[in-house]
This record gives sequence, C-alpha cells and structure tokens, in this order.
Amino acid sequence: MKDLLNYASKIRDGDDNEDINGREESDNIIAVELEDEEEDDAAALLAEDDNNEEEEEEEDNESDSEAVQPDIQSSTVTLTTGETAKRGTKRKLPDTNDHESLRRPTLIDLESFTLTQTNQLLSTTKIKLPAGSSQQAKKSYDIISIPAPTPPPNPEDDEIVSISSLPEWARQVFPSTETSNLNRIQSKVYPQVFNSDGNILLCAPTGAGKTNVAMLSILRAISNHRNPQSGKINLKDFKVVYIAPLKALVQEQMREFSRRLTPVFGVVVNELTGDSNLSRKQLEETQIIVTTPEKWDIVTRKSSQYDTIKKTKLVIIDEIHLLHDDRGPVLESIVSRILRNNQLETRLIGLSATLPNYKDVAQFLRVDSTKNLFYFDASYRPCPLEQKFIAIKEKKAIKRLSAMNEACQEQIEKCLTNNHQVIIFVHSRKETFKTAKWLQERLESINKSIGSIEILKQEAENFTDKNLQQVVPFGFGIHHAGLQREERSVVEDLFAQGHLKVLVSTATLAWGVNLPAHTVIIKGTETYSPEKGSWTQLSPQDILQMLGRAGRPRYDKSGEGIIITTQDEVQYYLAILNQQLPIESQLLTRLADSINAEIVLGTIQNRDTAVQWLGYTYLYIRMLQSPGLYLVGANADGDDDDDSLFWKRHDLAHSALTVLHENRLIQYDSDSESGNVTPTELGKIASHFYINYKTMNMYNTQLKPWLSEIELLKIFSKSGEFEYVATRQEERLEISKLLDKCPIPVREKPNETGAKINLLLQAYISRLGLEGYALMADMVYIVQSAGRLMRAMHEIALQKNWSSLSKLTLNLCKMIEKRMWLSSSPFRQFGPLASKEIIRATENSHFPWIHYFNLDAHELAEALNLKSNAGRVYELLKQFPKLDLSYYIQTITSSLIRVQVQIVADWNWIRDRSIEPFLVLVEDSNGERILYTDKLIVNRNHSTNTYLLDFTLPILQPFQPVYILNFISESWLHSEWKIPLNLSGLTVPKLFPAPTPLLEMANVPVSQLHDSDLEGMFNFSYFNKFQSQVFEQLYGTDESLFIGTTKGSGKTVCAELGILRHWKQGEASRIVYINSSQSKLNQLYKGWTKKFSTIEKVVGKLSGVLYKDLQVLGSSNLILATPEQFYYISKRWMNRRAIQDIQLLICDDIQELGNGLTGAIYEACIGRMKFMSGQLDKSLRIVSLSTPLANGRDLAEWIGCSKSNVFNFDCRERFYPIRQIQLHEFTDLSAVYQVVKPVINYKQNCLIFTSTRFSALGIASELVDRFTLETTDELSLYLERIHDEMIRHLLPYGIGLFYKGMHPTDELIVQSLFDNNHINILIATKDSASVTPSCGKVIIAGTQEYDGKDDRYIDYSINTILEMVGCCCDKLSDNSSVSMFTNQSKIQFYSKFLKEALPIESYLNLSLHEFFIDEISSGVNTNKQECVDWFTYTYFYRRLQVNPSYYDVKDVTHLGISEHLSELVETTLQELITEGLIEEDEEDEDTLVPLNGCMIAAHYGVRFNTMKLLSQLGARAKLKTILETLSGAEEFDNLVIRHNEQSVLSRIYQQVPFKANEENFSSPYFKAFILIQAHLKRIPLSIELQTDQQYVVETILKLVHACVDTLSGDGYLNALNAMTLSQMIIQAVWTKDSPLKQIPQFSDAILQRCEKYNVETVYDLMTLEDEDRDDILQLSGKPLNDVAEFVNKYPNIDISYELDLSDPIQANTPKELMIQLERDEDMDDLTVVSPHYPQETREGWWIVVGDVETKQLYSIKKATIKSQSQNLTLTFTIPNPGHHTLSIWCMCDSYVDADKEISIEVDVV
Repeated sequence: MKDLLNYASKIRDGDDNEDINGREESDNIIAVELEDEEEDDAAALLAEDDNNEEEEEEEDNESDSEAVQPDIQSSTVTLTTGETAKRGTKRKLPDTNDHESLRRPTLIDLESFTLTQTNQLLSTTKIKLPAGSSQQAKKSYDIISIPAPTPPPNPEDDEIVSISSLPEWARQVFPSTETSNLNRIQSKVYPQVFNSDGNILLCAPTGAGKTNVAMLSILRAISNHRNPQSGKINLKDFKVVYIAPLKALVQEQMREFSRRLTPVFGVVVNELTGDSNLSRKQLEETQIIVTTPEKWDIVTRKSSQYDTIKKTKLVIIDEIHLLHDDRGPVLESIVSRILRNNQLETRLIGLSATLPNYKDVAQFLRVDSTKNLFYFDASYRPCPLEQKFIAIKEKKAIKRLSAMNEACQEQIEKCLTNNHQVIIFVHSRKETFKTAKWLQERLESINKSIGSIEILKQEAENFTDKNLQQVVPFGFGIHHAGLQREERSVVEDLFAQGHLKVLVSTATLAWGVNLPAHTVIIKGTETYSPEKGSWTQLSPQDILQMLGRAGRPRYDKSGEGIIITTQDEVQYYLAILNQQLPIESQLLTRLADSINAEIVLGTIQNRDTAVQWLGYTYLYIRMLQSPGLYLVGANADGDDDDDSLFWKRHDLAHSALTVLHENRLIQYDSDSESGNVTPTELGKIASHFYINYKTMNMYNTQLKPWLSEIELLKIFSKSGEFEYVATRQEERLEISKLLDKCPIPVREKPNETGAKINLLLQAYISRLGLEGYALMADMVYIVQSAGRLMRAMHEIALQKNWSSLSKLTLNLCKMIEKRMWLSSSPFRQFGPLASKEIIRATENSHFPWIHYFNLDAHELAEALNLKSNAGRVYELLKQFPKLDLSYYIQTITSSLIRVQVQIVADWNWIRDRSIEPFLVLVEDSNGERILYTDKLIVNRNHSTNTYLLDFTLPILQPFQPVYILNFISESWLHSEWKIPLNLSGLTVPKLFPAPTPLLEMANVPVSQLHDSDLEGMFNFSYFNKFQSQVFEQLYGTDESLFIGTTKGSGKTVCAELGILRHWKQGEASRIVYINSSQSKLNQLYKGWTKKFSTIEKVVGKLSGVLYKDLQVLGSSNLILATPEQFYYISKRWMNRRAIQDIQLLICDDIQELGNGLTGAIYEACIGRMKFMSGQLDKSLRIVSLSTPLANGRDLAEWIGCSKSNVFNFDCRERFYPIRQIQLHEFTDLSAVYQVVKPVINYKQNCLIFTSTRFSALGIASELVDRFTLETTDELSLYLERIHDEMIRHLLPYGIGLFYKGMHPTDELIVQSLFDNNHINILIATKDSASVTPSCGKVIIAGTQEYDGKDDRYIDYSINTILEMVGCCCDKLSDNSSVSMFTNQSKIQFYSKFLKEALPIESYLNLSLHEFFIDEISSGVNTNKQECVDWFTYTYFYRRLQVNPSYYDVKDVTHLGISEHLSELVETTLQELITEGLIEEDEEDEDTLVPLNGCMIAAHYGVRFNTMKLLSQLGARAKLKTILETLSGAEEFDNLVIRHNEQSVLSRIYQQVPFKANEENFSSPYFKAFILIQAHLKRIPLSIELQTDQQYVVETILKLVHACVDTLSGDGYLNALNAMTLSQMIIQAVWTKDSPLKQIPQFSDAILQRCEKYNVETVYDLMTLEDEDRDDILQLSGKPLNDVAEFVNKYPNIDISYELDLSDPIQANTPKELMIQLERDEDMDDLTVVSPHYPQETREGWWIVVGDVETKQLYSIKKATIKSQSQNLTLTFTIPNPGHHTLSIWCMCDSYVDADKEISIEVDVV
C-alpha cells in the first residue's frame, strides 16, 4: 500500500493534512467548444503522445496527505455562548504543493466547455491505416478494407499456465470440461493478478478472456481471507465489486460468477442495478456485488454503507475506456474516492479494450507501469478481425437508406458464397424485421440444406410472433428484447446450429448473449438518445461490443467486421478501431455536481480540499498530458511555472463552488483563505437523488405549498434531465391523442416539450401503449428519472414543512412506482393476487376504502356485490398495511408538549416483504404546516411488538386545539392512518421564574473558612464566582439550599462546604451524600477518604450488601450512597438509630429525579427523610445540587428552601465557557465513524462520546490508522497493568477507551494518560460521562441508542446530553467547543434545552406498588389515609398541582387532585390485596396488614410484578422452571439488547443446557435466562456481556432467596431447588458438575488428576496425604493459597436433633424440634470464597424440615453457623395423621455439596 501512496504522490498537490469526509452526485451538461486552431494543436498533441511518453520519467515523492473516509456532513445549528503554459506542451506531474505567491482564484465559465467523442477531435488528423489496407470507390458508397492483423509469434519464454499449476483449492472454478490452460494473455498477467495485490490495468481486444482475469483477481481476494490450514474462508471480512457498464453485462457476469464460485466457496453473488436493489442486510451477506457505475457511485456516496465500502477489498472495472463516455465522470468519482481513501486498501483492476493513451489510464488508477500495466494490441484477438468501413455518400435520407441496404446485401452475398453466417446489427426493433424482410425478398434461398429448411418450417409454425413466422423459413432470423424469452432462445439455438444464416438483431445480442458469427455488419451508426433528444453516433464501446461477435475462434482463422456509416463519420470509427482516438476525461461536463456530491459526503470541506480532490481525477492526468485540449491556463495569466496545474485546479474548484453557491446547494465562503464550504439541505437532496444543480435550483424556486398535481407535473416536465427531449413533428398526433386519455389536465400545447414529458409520464402510470419507437424510448427515459425526481421534490417539501405538498408528492412517487392512480382500486397493488373481478368490483363501488376494514367477509360481499370472491377480498384486506394508533400527551413547559404514540402493525405480511416504512407527519389543525416529521420502519420480525414513538411538539400561538398525526406508507397507496391529537383539555403550566443572576462580586478567599485545617483541604486560594455567591448561605447557615449550575462549575466544592459547615458546628450526627452515579461515588470516596482523614473523619460507602452497609452506617461520619442503596437501608428507619441520626442530606445531581425508576427512588429517599424528620421532630438540612432547572424553585421549596436560598443560575453561565456548540444532522448510527472524522483536530485532545463500547471500538479501529505506533518505556509499564486487551492495543496509538464497568486500574491509567496529554483521543460511552475527564473538544457521535427489545432507537435524555456537554472544558484557553450529531427531528429539541433550563417531573406514580409495599411492611403506612398523606411529602404531589396535565389529571381543583390521589391509592392497594401481599384488617377495613409476600418483597427489594411471578410457582416446579421464572423478573426489564447482539446470544444459547419454552433473542428476560446459564457454565463473554451478566448474577441471587421464602411460605418442599440454585450461582457450577470445580484454580487437568486418586469431594481432598495432594494440585504461590483459603473455609457441618415424643405428635398441632449444629472449628470470618461471584457475600444456611413423599415443607429457619456448636429450635406442624418419614436438611446458600440431611420416623395422631 505504501508503494501506491508513493506513486500517488506524483499527481497530488503535496502536503495537506486536513481531514476531510464525503457523499453523493448528479447529472449536468457543460459545453466547451474548441476553436479550429485549438483543434489543430490538440490533434498534434494526440499524434505526439505515443512518441513522447516513453521519454518521460518521474521520481516518486512520498506524500504526507492523509487518507479520507466518507461521512454525512449536514447543516448545523450553532449555539454561541498565474500565466498558462504553452499549448501543446505536456505538464509535469507535481513534486510539491508549495505555492509561495498567492493570487485570487479566477472565475471560469464552466458552461462554455464541452468535449465530445465525435470526429470533431479528428477533423484535421490523418488516420494511419495498417499495411495492406485498400479503398474501393462505388457510386453510392466507398469501401475501406483493412486486413486482419497477423497474430504475434509465440516466444519461447511465453509460458502457458496450466490450470493444474494453480493451488488445488482454486482449480475448481475452472472446470476441466471448459479449459485446461489459461490463454496467452491470461498466462502473461497471471503472476501479478494472482500472486500480488497491486492495482492492474489490462488492455486487450474483445474476446481475449478478460473474465478469467477478473476471476483470478477474485481468487486472490478470497485467498487473502482464507485460512491455509483449515481452508475456511472468512466470508464476513471482504467484498468484491465488479462494475460493468450495462445491466445485460451485469446479469451475464452475475450468472457466471454464481455458477463458478458459489458451489465451490459458498460466496453470495448478487446483482445491484436500478432494477434490483439490495437491502442493507442483503448487502452485508453478499461477497461479490456485480453492479453498474451509477449504482456503485450512489453506494459509495452514502456513509450508511460505510461498512460495505470498508470491506470492499477488490473493485474490478470492466470497460474502463468508458472514461471517454458521458458516464465517465461517474467512473472518475468512484476511482477518486477509492484512491483518496487509501486506508481501505482496496485493489483496483481496470479491464479495457485497446486504447492509445493506456498509460494515462494506468496513471489514473495508480498502476505500477513497470509491473502491473499490460497492453495487448488487436493482433492478440483470438480470432483476428478483418475490418471494412462502408462510407455512404448519399445525403438524402431515402437514398442513404437504400444505399445502406444495397451495401448490406452485397456483403451478405459474399459471405453466403463462402457459407459463412452473418449477424446484422440495427438500432430499433422495427428495423430488425424491415431489414430481414428486405433482404429475404432480394436474396434467393440462402439455406440449401433440406433438413434445415424443414426444421425452420416446423419452428416457424410454433412462433407466436408474426414477423418471425414470415422470415425464419427462408433462413433469416430476428432478435430483440421485445420477443418472448422462449422465442429468443429458439432463434439463438437455430443460429448456433447453423440453420439460420442471417440474424438481424438489436444491441441486446451484442451485450447479453455470446453468439458469434464469422461476419458482423453494423448497419448504420446512428441511434436515438433520449438523454439528448436526438439521433447520436454509436459509442465506441457499443461498436467494440458488436464487433466482438465477429469470428468464431474454434472454426475461423479470422472474423469480419463491417461498419456501414456516413462519409462524415467514417474517420471517427477508423480511429476507434485502430486505436487512434485517445480516451479523454468528461468530468468537466459534471464538475459542479461531482464536487457537490463530495461536499455532501464530506471529502471536500473547502476550496483547498476541492483542489486536492481534482488531483485524483483522470481530468487532471489528461490536463497534464494535453493542456491545449482542455484550455489549460486560458484564464490564468502569469502562471508559467504552474507545472502541477495548481492554479488551474484552483480556478476550476472556485468556479464550481461558486456555481453551487449561486444555486443554493452549498454555502461557500469565497473570501476566506481556504474557502470553507457547507452543504445545504438542497445540496444533500441533489446528491442523494442524483440530480443536477440547475434542476434543484428550479425546484427550490418554483415549488410552492399550495400546488396541485397539475402544477407539480408542469414543474417536473421542466427538469434539467429532460433538457434535450424534443417534440418531433411526427409525434404530435399521438401526443394529441394522449391529451384525452390522461387524467391530469395539461395546460401546455401538444407541440410543447413540457406537454410531451407530462403526458408520457401519465401514459406510463396509466399503462397506455405507444406506437413510435422514439416516443417509447423517450417514455422509458423519462420514467427512469421520474421516481428520483419526484422523491427529490418530496424531500424539498418536507424540508420546507409543507404538509399538503409533501403528501401530494409522496402519492405521486407511489403512483409512478405502482403505475396506478389514486382513483384506482387499492387492490391493484397486489398484482396477480387480486383477480380482475375483484378490481372491477372495488372500482365500481363507491364504498369508502377506510370503511372496508370495519367489515367482515360477509359484509364485504354485500357491500361490493361480490359473493364468489368475498373471502379472497377479505384475505387480501388483511394483508394490506394497517396501523392501530393510540397516544398520550404530557405538557412539559408552557410552550412544549410531549407526545407518546403506540403503534400496532395490524396486518398479515406478504411473503416477499420484510419491512414496511411509514412517513410520520404531525400537521397543524389547518393541515398546512408540518410540526414534526419522522420515519417508522415496521420490521416483519418484530411486527407483533408495540412500536413506540416519543417526540415533542410546540404549543402554537394562537392556540390550536387539535393537531393531526399521520402515518403514511412509503410504498402503498391509500395506506394512510391518522389520528387527531386533542390539546383542548390540557392545562398548560405557567411560565418558569427567571434564573438567579450571577452577581459581579469579588471571589471569596479560602481564608474565610477561618480554620487552617479546613483551608488546607483546597488547592486554590479563592472560590469561584458560583461558590462565592452561595458561600454565605451554604457555609454560614444551617438552612436547606438549592444550587443549580452547569457541570464543571464547582458543585463538589459546594458539597464539601456543606459538609465542613456541619462538622464545624460540632455535630455528632451523620451526613449522607447521594449521587446516582456509582462511578462518581467511587471517585469521591477515594478523594474524600484522604482529604477528610486530616480532620479525623471517617468516610464510608454503601455497597448494597445489607450486613456490610449496616457496619458502614454505624462507623462512618459521612456516608456515600446511590439512591437505591440508601433507599434500601433506610426502609427500616424506625428501627435504625443510625438513620435517625442523619441531619445533613446532600443530594447531588438531583435533576436525576426526572430519570424514570432511579428518579422515583431518589424522590422517595428524600420524601422519607423529610417524613422522618417531621415524625422525630429533628432538624434536617438538605443541600441539593443540580444542573440549572426550569422549575428549580418548585423543587427547592419541596426540600424546604426559602426563596433566598434558591440559587438556580442561567444554564448559559459556565465557569469555563464553551465557545460554541454545533448540532449537526446525522441519521445513521452504523456509520458513526464517518461523523467523527471531519471534526477531529488531531493536534488537540479530543473526547468522543458514543452509545456503546462496541461503537467506541469501531471509531478507535478507524482512528488507529491516523496515528503512529509509539511505545515508550514509561508507557510499557502502564500497559502491563492494563486488563482490557483493546485498551492495551490502542494506548500506543494515542487512543484511550472509557466505559462503564471498566476495571478500576484501567480507568485510573487511561484518565491519567489523557489528563497529562500522553494520549490525544479518548472515546467514552455515554453512561460514563459523569466521571469522564474533561477536554476542550467534545464530540457527541450520535444521540440514540439501540433498544433491541422493541427494535428501535431511543433518544438520549437531556440529562445525558448535559452530562456529556459538561465535559467540555478548556482550562488554558477559551477555545472549547462541542460538536453534537443528532437526527434531524431532535435538533431543535436539543438546541432548546442547551439554551434553556431543564424542567423535571416526577416518576413516582409509576412505581407506587413497590413504595407502598415498603412503607406498609415497615409500619409507616398502616391505613389508607396514611398512604394518601405519604404523597404530601413527595415532589410528585407538588408537581401534580403545578402541571396536572403531565400526570393526566383532568380536574385541577383541590378536590379533584385529592380525588385523583385517593383513586391512585385505592387502585394500588386493591392490586396488592388481590395478589395476596397485604390484607385489610377484619375489624377495621382501613387498617392495612402486611402478609408474607409483602414482607419478602420489602426485605429483598423485589418488585411487585416479580412477586406476582413467584406466586405462580407451584409445588412441582423444578430447577429449570424456577430459573426460567426468575429470568422473567421485572428487574431485568432494563437489560439492554444491543445492535446485532441476537446472533451472539444465539451462539451462547446453543451451549447452555436449559432450553426455554419460547425463544426470543430480542427479549431482555430471555437474555437474562441465557446469561445466568452462561455464568453457571463459565462461558467466556465479551466485556459488554460480562457487564450485563454481572448485573444479572447480582440481581438474581436476591430473587432466588425471595423464591425460597415464597415457596417455603406456601409449604412447598421444592424450595430446596431454589436453595440449590443459590449455591450454583455463587460458585458458578451446575449440579451435574464435580463439586471440586468450585475450588479456585481447579482446571480440567487438575480435575482429571483428581479422578486418578478417586477424589470426588472437597472432603476427599482434605483427607489426602500431602504427597498425593501436591501431585494433584501442582500449584504454588498465590494459586496454591487460593486453594488453601477455600478448603479452610469450606464448611464441614454435622447435624443432629432432639424431639420430645413423650407427648405424641398431633395432626395440625405445632411441635418443637431441637436442632444441634456442629462444625469443625469456630469461624471469625464467614466471607464466602467465590471468585466467580461479583459481590462479597457471607455463608448462610437454611434448616428445613419436610416430607419427601408428600413434597410438603413443614418448617424452615435461616441460620448463621459461626460456632463449633449451636442449637436451634424449629416448630413444625403435620396436617395429616399417620406414619411419616421426615427429613431434616441443613442447606448451605453458598457452597455446593456442603449440605447435610437426616431422617426422622414419626407417627402423627
């Protein structure tokens, strides 16, 4: 690859380290005319080229120019807190880009350029003909004959490569029945094609076997991804693209590759053309893509296809001489993108016919001309070609046609005399029959074989085509695309078998079917071009393709090619066929549109990068070689030394950018030094839909919101794509007839071009037949462009928020696609599935379509008067895409509402469809303005899911009571579903109070603390402006306080001031600091422990483990906790004095109250502490720290702040200002790297946020190529301590990762390296933003995360956005900035709350069951009234009064709110009673009594719905049932299903023993079921899944214990199964595994040695002799200590009992049982040795009494066995009299195989 870079430096501008990115292009026509003088110069140049090229040698200069990657560059929302060289002289390739003297760019009139491929370029050039050529003059025409060239001799060193010499794995694609050797050309190129990876250009005649060369290069690409040992091919790592000019060639090559490669290697080959689109999934699964240039250009323009582009390792361009064609600019764009993007290391293979300036093309492809350039002239043709050029002298059309026929007849007669077959190519379907008939009438019977005559007669009778019936019996055939496929095949077979002597065909035979003949006659070289609206000359590739059919290599020594053309054009075709017409660049014809595509893609960001881009084009190569032809320097005076054409490119770039700017496709700052450019929405649409800039500008100016179909089609007909479509005299009659047949009136006259275009489109939609060939060709051309042009107009209407026009254009798009009008029956869209009778009946019916869906089959039959097919109609109706909609509205602010829509897909899917896209529109009540737009993709695999859509809408002024929500199918007409959004009942909240002004005051010095010990804790002398303003109230009083300021403004110092104030007052009470981020708590714990130790204060941190947290609570002065941890430990505050002693509560990040369940728990914590303070009559100071809140005063008053203690600063006030925040449109998360690249400054530290660790790794892998690997000794020391292998790999490149759940050591090292500038790029996940180090440049790469459960993307919360933005901090300058990439629908929403404070609401009402369970179980709420009163301590109660519509409260009076609360309480309590968790006291119905389920739920913190699941477990539930039930717990509802994670889970699922009753890899519960089993099997997982598994394992253990209590409470003995599960989870083993597996360090090898010594249990290991034990273990050091620790702590328990039987046991009467427990020694530490369990836990036991036979559990007690001997008393009751065999189990909760069991025989009376 480095060689290619060096070689590429020859034609680059030099050093340019600017980073650039990219997107799409369009058609345009530019004209350049050459003066006569210039033509002479150009001709002279062409003649000199071959002689001069060998004399030029250039040194390779290595370029530092960086590679580029494509990306979507969007419009942004910014928030601001010289003289030409002599003509005819070749230019040298540039060695440098150092231009010392700058000048202003010159504007060039691009419209004045044109470069055609006609004989104008050759008007004064004498064509040198080969020796032996002759000319014969006749009356009407001249004949120029050129003999077939002599084949080159076979040199002895030209070794023919045998297929057998290929590697064995590669031979199979060359079937032995087809070939045993490569031909001469293939053998010559074989070493470089198959054994190297360099770019290659092969120029060879048609028929030279270029397909096999392509095959060899594909095999090379496959070998690069093939394991040589196993032979396995990694099909996911590579793709090959084969580009062919025509669909027919694409289809032919696809069939060939599929036939030869798919059976052998299993590669998937697919066609990608305008007729055959591939979905993203299909593209991912395809290895070989056969496509057209235009289609691949579109793919490479889009960053959404970056994964496909990145995996493309080989691009084969067939017919690369098309650079000379109108489609040449497309090839130039494709190649230049690949070359600039040299990180991809894509190999280029160019295949071409012979051409004179092949070295220029090689230079363009960056081919090493010394090794990889192969040129073979016409003599290498397998069957040498004799050429004849017949120049018709007649000027009048009739005489010219007659002369052509005569010349054709003469040549055919000569061929038939020699018994040769002839193919005649004509250029229309009608002409095939006319020519064949004309010849048949003038020639005698041309087939002398009686057998052939009989065969032809029989076949003619079978033809349905009348023309074939007439000519075939006489030995003539016709062939064109209009014939039926079967009849075409018969004609081909008859010709191949020799029965037909003359075949008259269109070009379909040349491109699509390999059917050779001795002689090929091209009758006429004019063909109709709809693009140009006139008759044009055949292109060189058409001529070469047709003549490629001349000569049969196995039968003929030579072939004969005859071209019949006019005298004016014969010289042009002589030049083509004798390699004397150079391949020129046509890029100037589409320069502006090509540059626009690159700007949208991002590869061009300014004028300088546009100049650089031009340096990669073929245009640049040709300007260097033939400057006169391209008028180089014509407007650049004083640039004699411009050898690299820098200023020429500069002027061209400036001119193109100016044109685009004037047409509003870009914003171009022409006055700036670099000429910065930004694409507009118009430019993006132009690029995406392949539309030229003139058309886009016309659309933009002429489209209006009120247009109807009439005006819209009129605008469509003015499109620049139809500029050359003309109305001919002979067409006017047929066009006039169409006026009466088309449904939409046309205002233009029939002779106007606009009317013709309009009518032809309507004729297509109406499926009307046309007579004229040219008219039909025009219609096909118009229709090919109609879809994308109409889609472009639709996108413009959407961008302008024009509702009516958006829907109208979308309907027209669908009408064009479906070829039906809105007035047609919707059933027509089902094609052949709907019978004509159904269509007729529904179109005759006046019954509204929308009402069909309300009828059953019988009612439909009556409504449509269609009885026989009524069932079929009903069946089709059920397959029609239909959506059921419901919505919920919440008011957020006085100007904003939130809408949540639930969508259910209510239809039966048609087999061949996998997705259905819908356009989402919200209109104002007048239906004029779009308030919101989005896309909904309904996936067949998730069609049973309820889709959720969550968005915000403005409240318009004047107020509109109703908005209209529309879901419109993108592909089905009449599939439009709407629902009115009723706003009339909403109560809009009042305007929020103004923020607290930031005062201009002197900063408070630290000395104001008046305590040297406290002053020494701060490493600064003055508090900042925010801290200074709150200092007096915070440090000088004990009142509650609210401080709302942006992240980075010093809120942690404020917390410290509050803490120090409390301690300075000498308070002995405790302080609790709450923060929702565990990572931030970990950081603070470490820092505060060290800081506060100087004043002898103990800092503790809760862990969620009750026994440990109680110890921390009792021994600490300051306790750090998450809301969940503090909520759990404070439940029983009435019995815990340590909780009652809390007098300072610091609530950090209190804005998290608005964050779902976490926020509800946070709110409940604060409410509980307020309630406790009131009940105990103790003072409680609450210091709340937050981001600025819109309703901050409400929250402050709730926590007890006076107005003077509310400091809610403006969100735009920051201690470290952010210079700018830019919001860019971004829609494709799969191309996240494409977003990042353009805005990274590689010389400055940069912090990049993304959604997941996986996407972070994707960005990092792309960035690695930008940096040099550097590993210093100091860094090596750090690397040794890194646990994450990916971080270890990335750090030497200056890139770090930061994510939630990373190893603490890794986190510390990465943060230190980034803070000290040892790494430049830090890529962090969004959930780590609270602890991510700050940086001056922050990039937020996307604002959505994938939710696999509902198969949708969820937007980040505002809190998350603010947390990430808050990481932007440049302490050394004011140059900090944030670039945020988000989807278009969220730009305004996010920008609003980046400028305005955030309102928060309560989520308490969504978790009332859990809160009531906890309060009732603890005795706080003992009746219904206390439950109602409990609300008054909540934030929910306050917000209910201020913003009632958010909580769906209709009656906003005091009484109405009270009734709402009473109803909430009543409903919640009734559900708790129904599920058996609580009951009402029999004597006092208002008194609430907690039952066993309530106590269990409260003790273990189990959610209400999970308790419902546990209550469904019966006495027969086995281990699998219990595990599956627990996995369905609501606690796992928030388990993330990441993108493409289903396949990973599926592979893991294959390895686990328990299979679920229903498999759903998109379910978080099913994922939990898999992960817990993976834990038990110890299956290695990715880091992301390890994090998920840790959560599952920690959570499920408490559920298991709750399950034990639930089952035992019901008297089910299968509670023992749950106890066993507890052991399995803690030790990560299955019951079938050896108990020895739980011992740390025990590998499979050790377990095998245990079998040798018959060691089966841990006890066996304990009793071994030392020598035997050492032989088994073979361990030392720490591993041996780990084993010793486990064995020493492994419990050895004995159990016995005492049962007093002096009194008989009576049925249903309690009886006491004394249990005696003994262990081998006293235990001071009961911590379990369990390396696979993520939390520390203590050993515990269940003592169980039960009856195995009846499966009854009679008694259970939880115990801790610390002493050598201890006694327990159990009470049991046996319900049935008789003899019973009871068992007593001593079940460990944490060690496997430590349980004990004894039996008791008892008689019950």
